[in-house]
Amino acid sequence: MILKRLRLENFLAHRETEVEFSESGITVFIGENGAGKSSIIEGIFYSLFGKTDKGNLAELINWGKNQAKVELDFKKGNSEYRIERVITQKGKRTLTSATIYKKEKGRFIPYFQKHISKEIPKLTGLTQKMFLSSILVKQGDIEGLINLSPRERAKVLEDILDMTLYQIIVENIANIRRGLQTTIETLKNTTQSEKEVQQQLEQINIQIKSLNKEKTRIKNLIQEKEKEIKNLNDQLEFLILEREKNIKNKAKIEKSKEIIKIAQKNIDQLNSKLKEINSLKTKIPELEKKVLKLRKLEEDIEKINQLLILKEKISTLEEKIKEYEEKKKSFEKLQEKAEKYSKYEKELKNLKEKIKQVEKLKGEKTAVKKQLISLEKRNEKFLEDLSKELEQLIRIKKSYFILKDNPLMINQFLQNNEQKINDLIIKKEEIDQQKGSLKAEGEQIKKKIKELTGIKGECPTCSRPLDKHTKEELIKHLKKELDQKREQFKQLNKKEKELIKKLETEKKSREHLLRFEKLFQDYTENQKELKDIKAKLSVLTDQIKKLFQLYKKEEEIEQFLKQNKESFQIFKESERYLKASDIKGLQDRFTQLNENLQKLIKQVDPSEKENIEKKILTLKDTEREYTRIKQIISEEENIKTQIKETQEKIKQNQEVIQETQKVLIDQNLLEKKIKEIKNLLSEHNSEIGKKREELSQLEESLGRAEGIRESLTKNLEKIKKNLDHIKELQKRIEKYQKVEFALGPKGIQKIIRENALHQLPKITNIIFSAFGFPFQQIKFSEDFDILLLAPTFERTERYVPVSSISGGQKVALGLALRLAIGRFLSNKADFLILDEPTIHLDQQRRGDLVNILINLKERKFVNQLILVTHDTEVEDAADSIYYVEKGYVRPIS
Repeated sequence: MILKRLRLENFLAHRETEVEFSESGITVFIGENGAGKSSIIEGIFYSLFGKTDKGNLAELINWGKNQAKVELDFKKGNSEYRIERVITQKGKRTLTSATIYKKEKGRFIPYFQKHISKEIPKLTGLTQKMFLSSILVKQGDIEGLINLSPRERAKVLEDILDMTLYQIIVENIANIRRGLQTTIETLKNTTQSEKEVQQQLEQINIQIKSLNKEKTRIKNLIQEKEKEIKNLNDQLEFLILEREKNIKNKAKIEKSKEIIKIAQKNIDQLNSKLKEINSLKTKIPELEKKVLKLRKLEEDIEKINQLLILKEKISTLEEKIKEYEEKKKSFEKLQEKAEKYSKYEKELKNLKEKIKQVEKLKGEKTAVKKQLISLEKRNEKFLEDLSKELEQLIRIKKSYFILKDNPLMINQFLQNNEQKINDLIIKKEEIDQQKGSLKAEGEQIKKKIKELTGIKGECPTCSRPLDKHTKEELIKHLKKELDQKREQFKQLNKKEKELIKKLETEKKSREHLLRFEKLFQDYTENQKELKDIKAKLSVLTDQIKKLFQLYKKEEEIEQFLKQNKESFQIFKESERYLKASDIKGLQDRFTQLNENLQKLIKQVDPSEKENIEKKILTLKDTEREYTRIKQIISEEENIKTQIKETQEKIKQNQEVIQETQKVLIDQNLLEKKIKEIKNLLSEHNSEIGKKREELSQLEESLGRAEGIRESLTKNLEKIKKNLDHIKELQKRIEKYQKVEFALGPKGIQKIIRENALHQLPKITNIIFSAFGFPFQQIKFSEDFDILLLAPTFERTERYVPVSSISGGQKVALGLALRLAIGRFLSNKADFLILDEPTIHLDQQRRGDLVNILINLKERKFVNQLILVTHDTEVEDAADSIYYVEKGYVRPIS
């Protein structure tokens, strides 16, 4: 696996960073502490595993943003892939998404979008543990494994090789096995003898068979008796039904006789009513004459009443017509004054509204006065602040004095100030570039002086023989050139300080100019507002002067309205009455009623009313008698029908009596037969009760026996299951014992340990020997102590401990061991990441590390090296260099 490209968007310190890695060389990221170098490694780690050691994923998002994105392109075999991860902050929730793309026909297309964390290790061949143990070398950790004690080193290597995991698995399996053995012992102690239970079961089966035989015999006897009881019950039921029929028939005869008696009595009563009706019919003709006379008198009295009502209505109409004429006169008399009253009422209403509005202006005038005072105070404050700002500006530059007489010049001063600041910034940047060039040139001169100081023989530049005198002259010349560069750098520093001072002055001026501009704008706006308020106050004063005239007019109108209020009310009442009255209708109605009155006077005499009423009272009793007799006579046909129906009813009941008497049976004989059958039933039921009691006791015994048999059967099944379970558990224990041995210290752990003790030193030795150190072999002891075979003239081999080798040799051995672990775990470590590898190294060991890295690259021990450092010395070993500063990455060609 080779890394190709990394892109960070709003990730930690990086807003938008994209870097490309050398595929077969060394990529170096250089920058000061806190510049964002470690974020590169964090981006690679998060891309591959979706995790961070910062705890909360939200902390990976750049401050002030709500989403971060990471893309990592890598090559595996002949295929290229891209991992894309996105972190989104929504309120208190942190959401993540991830996609793997594969490059096909020049573009990346989605390859995996689910279960990314499981697919990446399959695709890359890297696990998180492998990455942290063999790919990533953290700050100051190159010699980490070398400097550990043998016991600590053994524990780390066992953890890397997952031997601790095997031991945990073995202990878990042993706990399960011991649990199974305890279960077997418990089952053996709680299980009865199978043979003993079998014998008990056979005995209980014989007992149940005997009880069932006796139960069948008793049931047969009960069934025979029940058949006899059924026959007797049928006979008894028939006799009881016959008895009930006989009783009902007797009751039926008695009921019919009673009905006949009552019917005969009713016929006698009805015949008596018919005789009464015939006697009343003779009174009807005389009574009808008197009723007709009553009707004539009632008509006369009705006409008299109508005549009196008409007289009353005519009188009322006369009064209404007279009232109308009076109201009309009053209306016509007051009409002119009423119109004037209405006009004044409306005028008074409008006048009061005007007064109300003008009175409101008083309050508005007070508010405007207060506003005017506030604006005048603000005006004074603005003038005071402008004066202070102008004093500050004049202290900086005398030319700003012109603003006192012409403040509108502020815009021109601001433009000039902005131009000066831009010019000074450009000049400062030019000086910074010149200083950078001088610094780089000085570093080159220092490097040449260092090389000249350390070399012997030939000149590194021209390859000519180099004697001591020439070397001193060259060094002297270079030091002189370095002093000149330092003097130039000093002059640039001086010039830069002057520019910075001027820049600070201009920036300070800008601050005061901007404040002056803002104050002048506010002062101008305040002046405009002050002018508008004064004009408004003048208008309000003029309007309020008219208020006295309005008050006077209001008083005059109110006096008039008070004097004429009563007259106006009379007018309005007359007006409403006239509008509501229909005088023509009243007059027409009066004429019509008079005509009707004259007609009635011709027909009746109102003075006869009292005599007529007396006659009516006398005839009313006759009318009531006539009505009563007519009502009785109307019942004649109904009575005749009732007599006929009652006679028919008597006939029907006589027939019922005759028919019922034919089917009557001797009651005493029935009762005797019923008693005999009941005695027989009592005897049979007594016998069945005894047999059923005997059967109940037998069934209880049988139930107990069957319960014992069921319990014994279940117990027997449980014993068989327990025995089968014990056999199964014993087989599982044997399997677990085999797994314990296979994964235990004498099994796979021993194989892995022996393989590691053999392979790791062998691979480490191959890589370490390439650096040319004077050691012939690396060996690991049983306790993972590291020993190196040193050259000796003695016949016996001499191994030295790792603590006795030099610092550079430790760095080389540490890297060799890291690469060896990577190869041991995954055949070949394609890339290695070093985080601040020089952080705890002195000058000599930093130089050794650079040489070791160059050697690793040239001998192809690792295809790709990625370094994150603040040390510029590693630049010599780099194929690609990136400078990192405040989250920005700049490539150096």
